[in-house]
Amino acid sequence: MEPLDGLRTITRKDIAREAGVTETIVSYVINGNRYVKEEKRKRVEEAIAKLNYRPNTMARALKGKKSNHILFIADDIQGEYFGKLISEIDSLAYKHDYFITLCADHRDEDFVNRIYSKFFDGIVIGSATFPLANIQRLIDAHIPIVLLEIRDYHTIEGTFGLINTGLYEGAKAIVRLLSEHGRKRLLFLDRISSDGKGSDLSDWRLKGFSQECERLHLEMQVVTGCRSEEEMAQKVRDLLATGFVPDGLVGRNDQTALVGMQTCKRLGYSIPSDMACVGFDNSRLCRFSEPTLCSMEIQQKEIAKAVMHMLMHLMDHPQDGGHLEEHLSTRLVMRESV
Repeated sequence: MEPLDGLRTITRKDIAREAGVTETIVSYVINGNRYVKEEKRKRVEEAIAKLNYRPNTMARALKGKKSNHILFIADDIQGEYFGKLISEIDSLAYKHDYFITLCADHRDEDFVNRIYSKFFDGIVIGSATFPLANIQRLIDAHIPIVLLEIRDYHTIEGTFGLINTGLYEGAKAIVRLLSEHGRKRLLFLDRISSDGKGSDLSDWRLKGFSQECERLHLEMQVVTGCRSEEEMAQKVRDLLATGFVPDGLVGRNDQTALVGMQTCKRLGYSIPSDMACVGFDNSRLCRFSEPTLCSMEIQQKEIAKAVMHMLMHLMDHPQDGGHLEEHLSTRLVMRESV
């Protein structure tokens, strides 16, 4: 039997061919409504397990039928940023009789198959780790997709929505701010991830930081691959012990900026006189740190509006082709840490 690659749905015909029985027998086994000899039933069950078959709710739905259900995939469902964004999207979606489900990016091959086996009217992806190949598979399956441009998606093809939230330009603006304040040695603290995988230069925040440092001839270091706040704090201490002492610290988000800031304060460095600190997202944490944290704010209300506009268009006009794009900007919120 030829391999069943891509995102083509595994059908009962595939199961029948693998098991060497008729499609009718496969239906009897799946539905459990007719007697099937034990030997044939076993072959069908083995074929179902081998091919990882799941009933495709989307395919079974009546033509034109909607679930009124949108899936949002994020790489950090515990953080404040996505919670606030989901709240903004939900308030708009509810007016159109849609419900939003937030789901973590599970980063395994079976995850995309599980997504596909469910019936979602549209999917929003706000994850820096969701494999590009899987995004392409979902788009090729003609599922309405909106991507938040956390990283470079130039290789993705087909019909989809793309929202540039201003991360690249925002990161560059942070570097310029620190440079204007006389900072020459900058440290970037990457995301904390349970699997210890860090960002690369396809990530817009890291790319903007790195390229602007190079343009302005600033010395820079990156702490990445951290599984916890404690591991990040230790890596910062280890870096400072090597002799590289930054006078400017940039967090990929407010959480990592605050980890770095508190670690350096405990080592005796004064913020901001010895070291200026800037985060990303402008979360509530910024207002309660000591000193308060300067941060780059992302326009969540505008993102929510763009998400719903694009999803509605993709669902109502699936044959238009091409992709929709919207570019938004960030806003620097100045506080005491700079």
